[in-house]
Amino acid sequence: MKHNSTLLKKNLSKVLAAALLCAFCMQTSFGQVCSNPNNIFGINGSGQIYPINISTAHVGSQINTATYGGAAANQANAVGFNPVNGLFYYFQVNPGAGTQVFVSYDPVHNTYATLASSPTSTTVHAGCVNFNGSGYYCDDVNGVLYYYNISANSWITITSSILDQGGSSVSNTIKTQSSGDMAIDGYGNLWLLPSGNSNFSLYKISAPLPTTPQATVTAKQIIAPTTSTPGGSAFQGIAFNASGQIFMATGDNTLYELKNTSTLVSIGTLSTAGVGNDLTSCSFPFGTLAVEWSSFTAVLEDNKVSVNWSISGSTNLKGFYVERSTDNKYWKDLTYVEFNQADENYSSLDYSPAPGTNYYRIREEDINGSVSYSNVKTVNLTSSTRITVWPNPARDMVYIQNNGTDNNTKSELFDQFGRMISSSVIHSGGNTLNVASLPAGNYILHMQAADGTVFNDKIVKK
Repeated sequence: MKHNSTLLKKNLSKVLAAALLCAFCMQTSFGQVCSNPNNIFGINGSGQIYPINISTAHVGSQINTATYGGAAANQANAVGFNPVNGLFYYFQVNPGAGTQVFVSYDPVHNTYATLASSPTSTTVHAGCVNFNGSGYYCDDVNGVLYYYNISANSWITITSSILDQGGSSVSNTIKTQSSGDMAIDGYGNLWLLPSGNSNFSLYKISAPLPTTPQATVTAKQIIAPTTSTPGGSAFQGIAFNASGQIFMATGDNTLYELKNTSTLVSIGTLSTAGVGNDLTSCSFPFGTLAVEWSSFTAVLEDNKVSVNWSISGSTNLKGFYVERSTDNKYWKDLTYVEFNQADENYSSLDYSPAPGTNYYRIREEDINGSVSYSNVKTVNLTSSTRITVWPNPARDMVYIQNNGTDNNTKSELFDQFGRMISSSVIHSGGNTLNVASLPAGNYILHMQAADGTVFNDKIVKK
């Protein structure tokens, strides 16, 4: 028994060592596929997958060197990379090219697996795997959206009616612009890139993505379908890198970076023709399309500063902080404005600008915590009575600094319904206003100096 026990332990040790070695090899090979942050992947119509350097458009060596079994690849397309199991999913034989073959490719063992067939018999150009590796999405050239459940090896038709935020049919746009691709970011948002030779467009279906049939699905228009394609060649692939940059390939083998909703920059010509037929990557970034400041103004109106700004090309924003400084070095937050995907124009009022020169800027914050800033605007304020109010929002005490010489500035506090809550006199120097007992909400502090100068400050009670 002792001998058998020792032998069993040795055998178990060998099995465990082999399993660990196998796992290590899989991790190493998987890691090698995704090891270069400058690489995305493209597939040609013959089903050959290649790495593409996003800095140079140079195409590396073919990844899937194994020969396909059964039917030869025919109009292969709609490739997506699964970040969880390390497999590529795509149509080896396109549904519009004959008897379809949907496969996964394992780069660790250089093998293919034939999977369940999709519900469509129409050509599919766009496909991708979601960020958690549970499923694969694609749409056909009729604008029908499908979902493949990876663990169940089964398909679901999601919808044949994709609408934008204005109710226009995105499905019809996909029909008209019958090329294109799709990709999913780290938040789970699905980005659709319909394209024809003349025009292209970009849409985003916000997470959580549907996995069951829907009457309609809403996709926010990011780029209008009337936008011209560069060089008169359709976009065929889209992919993200780790920092959220968007790369797109055209049928004439040109790789572009989409800088914002109106700027495309050519990276170069793909060194191997046809590889931009469809794109994917290992990256599922948490920020895409940096904010573009369309306009920003700060104007003095009746002793208040009206701050207005407009943005475009932004989708993953959290909100905006209006900041003010008196020396262009040290900044304080005046107010916070939440981002609304339906709005491009925003405004805020500074009810108590500081005496002298005021500097204003907008600090934009993404959902992932990254920030960007507008340029700086200046406003000059001169008055015999100069009042500053802080903090805002306030919890207990509001401090009122009267830098003028008027000791009889009348102060009245109103709630959001116009009812006066309290009244007092503001003296020269420092003053306080106790708001601890007030309910949370918005209030207006109305102050009028002896010379008739009026100051209004919006106070937010936490």
